Amino acid sequence: WNDNGVAGQVSDERRLFRTDYFPGLGWMIRSETWRQIRDAWPEFPSTGWDHWLRHGSGLHPRECIAPEVSRTHHLAVKAGTNVRRGTPAAKRLQSMPVSHLAPGKLGDLAYLLPDNYDAELRARVRSARRVTADDVPSLAAGQEYVLPYSREDYAPLAKAFLLAPAQPRTAHRGLIITRHPPSGAVVFMVDRRLGEQLLPDQDVWKPSPRRVVQAALPGQSCDQHCGGAGLRCDERELEFVSSCRYLREAFPCESGCGHQVGDELPAYVHDAKRDTARQCLVTDDKVPTCKASSPATTRLCACVP
Repeated sequence: WNDNGVAGQVSDERRLFRTDYFPGLGWMIRSETWRQIRDAWPEFPSTGWDHWLRHGSGLHPRECIAPEVSRTHHLAVKAGTNVRRGTPAAKRLQSMPVSHLAPGKLGDLAYLLPDNYDAELRARVRSARRVTADDVPSLAAGQEYVLPYSREDYAPLAKAFLLAPAQPRTAHRGLIITRHPPSGAVVFMVDRRLGEQLLPDQDVWKPSPRRVVQAALPGQSCDQHCGGAGLRCDERELEFVSSCRYLREAFPCESGCGHQVGDELPAYVHDAKRDTARQCLVTDDKVPTCKASSPATTRLCACVP
């Protein structure tokens, strides 16, 4: 399954790609992988087991092999759990082409081996022309471009390139390979926080060496917490610490680590009445803000001088 495999953007039924963003609609794992995760399966994966596999299972940075042209099709039925017939999401899923490639026709797959795959990507990205979001309307056919981005400015880029909204799906270590819809030009979108091996230093965002990661008081915003310590909250730094690893260092996370939607995340749910009680929660949907707070959660904050 290719989350970005919409009509007009994909065509090569033989091409496979590597992604560390688990694709949920049609997948296969080895039995030993299942044994690794089954005992840690959460009681309440509040936004779905697929998000838990991405964020809380401990499988990252294990990768998936996915096809350019999807080999499964979402039915977008009337009473689906997350998708309803007639909605924009359903229409997008129904429009996706399905591969009919016969078995045994994939050819030599050595290009998917990690060293081969990364070496080719590095070479292509480094020879591509650097552009910004302002250049997108004028990209030319037959060319390859590299576009540094951050999750904060992902949404308009997703719309321009017909990508899945909200999350940077199909990414491989922060790199999304897509096409410019009008021209067909290849575009390498590289996350500034993850692109140290692909982008020049001036385009890379690195964590501040002076950053202090701390738990706030229950119900407190990070502006309040950092300000009370004579520091200030930095929203760019918040995104760096939005991970289960950082949460587990600060909180007990008795019910595991999962995914939710909220601009006060990452956080720990201290309210025992919530269905996510005693879970640590991250998000790859909304971008966290310093001012946000919830009476049910204890925030993890990133403060700087």
